[in-house]
Amino acid sequence: MTTTDVPKGVGQKGRFYLTKNIWVPQEPLEKLNLKLSDWILQNMPKLPLAGDEALKSFPFLAELRKSHDKIKADLDYLLSHHEEIPTLHEVHPRDLYVPGRAWRTFILKIYGHEIEANTAAVPDTMAAINRIPGVHTALFSILNGRAEIEPHRGSAAGVVRFHYPLIVPSEPEKCWIEIGGHHFFWEVGVPLVFDDTREHWVKNQTDETRVVLIIDFNANMPFPVNLYTGLRYELGRRSAEVKAVYERAAIGVPPRTPA
Repeated sequence: MTTTDVPKGVGQKGRFYLTKNIWVPQEPLEKLNLKLSDWILQNMPKLPLAGDEALKSFPFLAELRKSHDKIKADLDYLLSHHEEIPTLHEVHPRDLYVPGRAWRTFILKIYGHEIEANTAAVPDTMAAINRIPGVHTALFSILNGRAEIEPHRGSAAGVVRFHYPLIVPSEPEKCWIEIGGHHFFWEVGVPLVFDDTREHWVKNQTDETRVVLIIDFNANMPFPVNLYTGLRYELGRRSAEVKAVYERAAIGVPPRTPA
């Protein structure tokens, strides 16, 4: 893919709007945050972790395993409306770009704001998520076969990312994620926890779709690290940027009756 294949403005850094008229340059802000993340990482559990090790460090995440069948039923209903589910760059234009509709995201929660127009479609999933403390963001990540998400680093320092796999290819080892040099592939119901600020890379080398439920939650930083992570979260939560993402993400799939 050449740069001319990417729609104008997509995947490019620009202004992060705190309010409608007050903004800061996005790229320098993210670079500062990533520098701080190296220091913050010292106060986080050893990551990445998968399977039982992940649940041992974060036992409250077992809530999703307890509700696996209900969450899967929610997902099956959601996928019956798959054409309505937007791509990431449609919701957040300056984020990563994957060509076509190969990577779609159905956002349930963003910076603590529940998108009720979306969560009504997956009520049992939200019931399970609401039993997990400190959730910032939650979404279904749908990656088509033969799709690749280029190596990248998230900018949310002090936040732990949780992957709960719901649909994986029949040859799971051909659909993988690398996180800071650690190689993993998804297995249904086997959790993966990592620090999103570490460089990671995703590749689906099959013709089948992979779906994971992604949850970002508070890493419970000690003082004074918690002052910085708390301030960053509150600024983001109240920003015009996040409000715009919220509005674009709310697609209003018809409500589903809870199991």
